[in-house]
Amino acid sequence: MALEDILLDDGASTPVEHTFTYIGTQNGRVIRSDMSAAAEQPLTLSIGHMSKKVGGKTVRSHLTRVDKTVLDTDGITPYTTNIRLMADVHDCVRSDALADDLAAFIRNWASSANVRAWLKDSVG
Repeated sequence: MALEDILLDDGASTPVEHTFTYIGTQNGRVIRSDMSAAAEQPLTLSIGHMSKKVGGKTVRSHLTRVDKTVLDTDGITPYTTNIRLMADVHDCVRSDALADDLAAFIRNWASSANVRAWLKDSVG
């Protein structure tokens, strides 16, 4: 179950569903790829977890990352871009309610308008 395909829609005006299929594990992260993406424009999804001690308490770090390669206007030069979602949570306060709050903050902030402005260096 942990390595099943993950389906995610893109941001096209008519969203396209992408199927991310397990292709391997690297640096403790599970890597999935959209196998329908062109070879010169890979689209991957990585998910990983790690833990460390901070002040004697366990803090778990969780990472989800999407890498998308886009060709320059010349149709030849590839540029790999990515977006990452990272959470660091102390075990002693980890709960479903906290997860729900954190998910809502990101989901409600990450509108197309906000991400467009953010990628143009906006801080507000």
